[in-house]
Amino acid sequence: MAASMILMFGGESKVVLYTAIALVGYGNSNIFSMAFSEALLSVPDKQNEVSGLMIMGLFGGTIFPLVMGFMSDAMGQAGAVAVMAVGVIYLFTYIPQVKH
Repeated sequence: MAASMILMFGGESKVVLYTAIALVGYGNSNIFSMAFSEALLSVPDKQNEVSGLMIMGLFGGTIFPLVMGFMSDAMGQAGAVAVMAVGVIYLFTYIPQVKH
C-alpha cells in the first residue's frame, strides 16, 4: 500500500496509476482480514462485539471518500492521495502493535 501511494503521487501514465489502484485494493483486502482475525483471536468470548466493531469500522471508511473529495477539490488529486496516505501511515503504526 505504501508503494501504491508513491505511485499515485508520482505516476503519470494510465498503466502506473491503474497498478497503484490495484495495489490499494489488494493491500486493503489483506489488512481487513488480518485485523479481523487478530481481533477475534484476542477476545474469543466477545466475537459478536468484535464483529460489530469491525463493521462500524467499515462504515467509518465511508467518511474517507468524502474527505478525499473535499481535498481533491481543494488541492487536486494529490490532496485525495494525501488522505489515503494518512490511512497507510496509521496502518504502519498499527502493525507493530498486533500481538501474535
